[in-house]
Amino acid sequence: MKMSSSKEYLSFVSARDSRPDRKEQLDYFNMILDVVKSIILSSKGRFTLERLQEEVAKGFKPVVNDTFTYWENLSAGKEKVKTRQMYDMALKRFREFRNGSTIQLPDVTTDLIGKFDKWLMKQKSGVVRKGEKPNKPLSLDTRMMILRALRAVLNQAKKDGLIDAVPEFKDFMHTGNRRRTNAISVEDVLKLWDYWTSLDSRGKQSAKGRAVGRWLMLYSLNGLNAIDMAKLVWQGNSSADEDYPQLSFIRSKIDRANKPVGKQLDVTIIPIIPQLRQLLNEYASPFKAGAPVFPDIFGNAVTDEAKVIRVHDFNRRISKNIAEVCDSLDIQRITPQYARNSFISALAHHGVMTSYIDYAVGHTTSEVSALLAGYINNLSDEAMQAYNEKIFIIPPIPQN
Repeated sequence: MKMSSSKEYLSFVSARDSRPDRKEQLDYFNMILDVVKSIILSSKGRFTLERLQEEVAKGFKPVVNDTFTYWENLSAGKEKVKTRQMYDMALKRFREFRNGSTIQLPDVTTDLIGKFDKWLMKQKSGVVRKGEKPNKPLSLDTRMMILRALRAVLNQAKKDGLIDAVPEFKDFMHTGNRRRTNAISVEDVLKLWDYWTSLDSRGKQSAKGRAVGRWLMLYSLNGLNAIDMAKLVWQGNSSADEDYPQLSFIRSKIDRANKPVGKQLDVTIIPIIPQLRQLLNEYASPFKAGAPVFPDIFGNAVTDEAKVIRVHDFNRRISKNIAEVCDSLDIQRITPQYARNSFISALAHHGVMTSYIDYAVGHTTSEVSALLAGYINNLSDEAMQAYNEKIFIIPPIPQN
């Protein structure tokens, strides 16, 4: 099959033809066009039909310099659903900024990024939460997330040799408020604890009771995130009969980062303090070594994507149902993400050494942990238990 003009090609593309081989022919023609574009855009030499034949024969992988296409491909290759959604949302905004007109990767300059940043400041969120006015401007955190996604795309393009340098972003990147305020004090944690312990068994199983209980669980589990909580399994030394019962985990983020290397990862121990034991008795599965502690989080999900959806739903229910409780206790509204920073903050205010806090939350690859790995490995179970019990004790007021 051959075509002698662009008009003939466009006619073929737009034809409503039900022949089963039409899609295969169209895909092949589009592949040829991609190869032609790639040869023209690359710096390896001028276009020739011989070069085209060579590249097609060896299964040429086209060089994509179109920013929209490159961004889409990068997003599709991300393992985590949430990351793909973030990349896609950021690309949607960038498309709107460009009025749908794409741009070559080398043409994304610092000047263009500045114009994009100013454009974002004028955009509306499109999401109306309870108690908020419609047409609210994009938050600083959202704008920074969009710019970080664009920067990540350009960083990868440089690694792939598609651009010589990444444009400057430093004048447009600002610290948002969320990261500075996403922790609550031990005093407020104790308000939640008193609320939860005042409930009877039925109340603890209500939507609000479970939300508060599950948040306190995340907090007591070294500030664990929900996906790592879902992966916990009972161990032989998790029994209540042990002097210092424990659970353990390898942080998923660290695990993913080291998958290609096949590195032996350090396991972090979670002491089961008395408050955590009460919460486990209410919400965990019966103790059985090797069995999941919280099988209800993943449920029947098998694929990674299905598991992520289950975890998102788990987090969403906590955030939704704990909000009214927070209001009634006169504390700021919290989400599951607050548990980690609140755990870190509680230990820090008690003066617990940074190396232990680093270890407890799974920062096993940091410089501090690496330097003090031997010391942490020799830390007694009793000492770890004592450290973790401080998260339910109001820190002393510092003396000048």
